[in-house]
Amino acid sequence: MAKKLTPGDAKALATFCAKLAKDKKASSLTLLNINEIDGSPSEWFVIAECMTEPQVRSMAEEMISQTKNMGLDAPRTEGWDAMNWIILDYFDVVVHIMKKEARQFYKLEKLWGDAEMFTISDAGRLVKANGKDILQSLSSPEERDV
Repeated sequence: MAKKLTPGDAKALATFCAKLAKDKKASSLTLLNINEIDGSPSEWFVIAECMTEPQVRSMAEEMISQTKNMGLDAPRTEGWDAMNWIILDYFDVVVHIMKKEARQFYKLEKLWGDAEMFTISDAGRLVKANGKDILQSLSSPEERDV
């Protein structure tokens, strides 16, 4: 059995949620450490991109189920009606499960560009990411030409 998560262990929770997203075939998975940014709403953001509405739903349901099994209370949630962007708010960690179009439109990584950015390795470890590369991947072709 996996280690029991505690509410104060934000990095472990963010990593756990990222692993679950990776297992559910999330693409362009990014973790943002926003703890040091004044006015940040949490310590970590996990951003997972999905291709379809069923994938968005399945990923969100799996995260809620698995974190409950780990001893955490159910998160506050938003977005179930539109199924375009579901937010799971665990207070210290906010998981954004977004369809590609929503992610490209809102560009959370750009909004929180001062954050430390990470991805997750195949072994499930955090790996520091190059923020410029992540932001470039979210840019439209027109923005890349500027």
